[in-house]
Amino acid sequence: MKNRWKDIKEKTSGMGRKEALAYIFTYYWYHMLAFVSVAALIFLFAAHYGSGNKKPLFTCMIINQQTDAGRDLRIRDAFAQYADILPERVVIDSGCQFSYGQFRIQGVNESSYEKFFFQWGNHEIDAVIMPESFYRHCREMGGDFYVLDGKDAEGMELYMDEGQAKAAVLGEDRFMETAAGEKGGKLLLAFPVSGERTQMRNSFLKFVSRTWKDHKEGIWTDTVAGRNRQENEEG
Repeated sequence: MKNRWKDIKEKTSGMGRKEALAYIFTYYWYHMLAFVSVAALIFLFAAHYGSGNKKPLFTCMIINQQTDAGRDLRIRDAFAQYADILPERVVIDSGCQFSYGQFRIQGVNESSYEKFFFQWGNHEIDAVIMPESFYRHCREMGGDFYVLDGKDAEGMELYMDEGQAKAAVLGEDRFMETAAGEKGGKLLLAFPVSGERTQMRNSFLKFVSRTWKDHKEGIWTDTVAGRNRQENEEG
């Protein structure tokens, strides 16, 4: 590039401004076009990467419950509005169904198990909605959960673990009873200690404590516990 500019300078040294510009455009237009095209591609790539590949600000995994992408999006949008963040920066994922320990589930993608713990170890998971048996499984695997602030979980039943409130109880877990024979289990919300976004974690707990009790918004009604509660209310 340096030699090319030197060559242009030498060839246009005796020309006026207009003549020099006309000469450059006539004999070097393809170089200019190539330079502009490359610059445009770099700009478009940077813009796409910067706006479309931002990491989530909050990720909640829903384990071994009814998979429902529509419900996940409703929860995502409602929480994003509550927390005043873009919906695209929130992940609510109920596509995690797998066997563990003594509980065998038919027809599920067992690779989701490895994916879940990979994300856990990589500090990507902020919250988990899960069966009580999977909570215990995580503890047996060496995982731990944050102690909950009772004020943020106001009105919710707390799940005690060695004398500390480490989960909020969302109701009975009928999905695992049907799918794997786990009877009397609870559906829990807990926050892995590997999660590092404290403000988002506290906001989500407050959000759940408010919306779980009030089904007028309809965002939880497709969960197993939500259906059970509605059935009880209707009965």
